[in-house]
Amino acid sequence: MRIGQRSTTRLAIVVIGVLLALYLGNMGVGYYQASRMQLSKVQPSRFTVFGFPAREMEERRWKIIITHEVPKVMEQLREADFARPEFGAEDQQNFKRVPIEEVIRTLPVVLTEQHIEQAWMEERAAETLRAQGRFFVVHLRLTAEGRARLWHYAREQVARLRALGEKPRDERLLLMVGEQPWASPIISPEVGSGWWLMSRFSMLQSSDVQIFPIYDEEIALEIVKGFEVAKQQGLAQAEGAR
Repeated sequence: MRIGQRSTTRLAIVVIGVLLALYLGNMGVGYYQASRMQLSKVQPSRFTVFGFPAREMEERRWKIIITHEVPKVMEQLREADFARPEFGAEDQQNFKRVPIEEVIRTLPVVLTEQHIEQAWMEERAAETLRAQGRFFVVHLRLTAEGRARLWHYAREQVARLRALGEKPRDERLLLMVGEQPWASPIISPEVGSGWWLMSRFSMLQSSDVQIFPIYDEEIALEIVKGFEVAKQQGLAQAEGAR
């Protein structure tokens, strides 16, 4: 009886080991392919996720100011202190709005609708200490190239070495539909790690990018709708070019 139990246990361990090896091997191959992928520069599109590299933007004196949940790129006067927080008081007398054309021309493009497979919205219950009872999350499911592009950008910006005594900066993205910014999520440090890229090839991952908290449902809907329209127009153009 014990011999049979041992054989069954060994067989189960072998099966689990083989499945685990296949799972890790599949992710490893995907990680290798994405890390070796040659990524050409892309132009802004109808649905664009821009990078907002903190160090370079600080040199330009550019900040993303969020008022009423809508991000705006502002330039701070040289004679004013640059230490103003991004959230809080909305007194912007020491700032001037950067023309959106200059924003689009200056910021690096990380993703467009062609690097995103799907976008959808999820409603979640907010923390009990907040006045709002709910908030919304916009999920983006990326293509393999999209994951590689986001990871390469995050590795370059988030995981970059800092000089001794240099303060850490929040690395942001700027999501725009057409010429209208709708969100400015912070890139989490884990995106710059190899494990993040490997884990994206697992079917257990529902989405690659989560943009939250968005308290205005119309903004979340506008982002998802903007992606869907851009995707449909892109597919139509591709069909027409054949």
